[in-house]
Amino acid sequence: MKTPYIYFILSLSLLVLSCNSTESNSEEKEESHDNDEHIILTKTQFENGNFALGNADTIEFSNRFRVTGMIDVPPENRASINSFFEGYVSKTTLLIGNKVEKGDLLVTLENPEFIKLQQTYLENLSQLDYLKSEFERKKNLLEDLVISEKVFQKAKSDYLTTKASVSGLEKTLQLMNVSLDKVRNGNFNSEIHIYAPLSGKISKLNISQGTFVNKSMMMMEILDTDHVHLELDIFEKDIMKIKEEQPLTFKLPEQTDQEFIAHVKLVGAEISSNRTVKVHAHPDDDNQNFAVGMYVEAFFNDNPQKHLALPQTAFVEKNNKQYVLKLIEETNGEYTFESVLMKTSDPQNGSQPLLNEKEITPDEKFLIKGAFDIFGGASGDYDH
Repeated sequence: MKTPYIYFILSLSLLVLSCNSTESNSEEKEESHDNDEHIILTKTQFENGNFALGNADTIEFSNRFRVTGMIDVPPENRASINSFFEGYVSKTTLLIGNKVEKGDLLVTLENPEFIKLQQTYLENLSQLDYLKSEFERKKNLLEDLVISEKVFQKAKSDYLTTKASVSGLEKTLQLMNVSLDKVRNGNFNSEIHIYAPLSGKISKLNISQGTFVNKSMMMMEILDTDHVHLELDIFEKDIMKIKEEQPLTFKLPEQTDQEFIAHVKLVGAEISSNRTVKVHAHPDDDNQNFAVGMYVEAFFNDNPQKHLALPQTAFVEKNNKQYVLKLIEETNGEYTFESVLMKTSDPQNGSQPLLNEKEITPDEKFLIKGAFDIFGGASGDYDH
């Protein structure tokens, strides 16, 4: 049978000739990939049209499944600022978003009861010296049988009780960040200071000047976002596919289409009421400006398989079928291509698999750039 040729007229001056294949046998030829359409490009057209040739590469493809979650921080990177003592806010200059360093002054609380506590400590401390000397004196008298056991036990009890009280008050004043040396010198203060336990940003703020703070009130929250992680919800049906150190990709759909890489660090041990399991993953790049609470879409790969593949740009869809252009002859002045019906699946990372790869050899060349221009410029239908 005489072989027909089609020259396609594109913006690059491609010449179009008609296809002489018949309606009766074209379907059968498509299934066998023996298409009657040959496409010829001169080398000048090839160079001016910015076309490109390439071989099929072996690439790993996987079934991809999607999960959702959020950006969060570990418990050690989140601090709720409370007070062990009640008082009125006398000083705070912070706003949400302010950066603080560990040890920075966050809040100053004022309460007259703080003075009474320091006074009680100093009184007990002064009394302790006297009770200690009484205890030691009566201990000697008991050994000399001068006093009764009852008198000695009373002195001992008074001494140990006051000693315990002084010790407890010292610990309380230390929690208040009050200087014991100043109290011992009679310098009392009605204010106490609360300092940052870690470095980070103020994420929540519930106080202002004059706010009364009780012991159960969270005044503010500090987040250290230098080490964020992903908290993902994995459905029960997929949890057996997840392993520690498994890679995944994720994106922030409300922010960008860019995909980032992370690795699974922990897999939860309990299924929640909505039939999901918590999975903890760490982004590979900590330098991104991830904010705690951002919505995350993550993607895991399952059942990886290797296939010969071509770039996604090598494929063109016609009548719900995928075609590629295979180079069948190269001369000094021309490239001759054949349109081939190809079995494939969804692209991954810019490549599509050749599922009928047994009919493809690694040394065969394909048009990997510009195929859409050729197919799009053709008149007629390839589904003869």
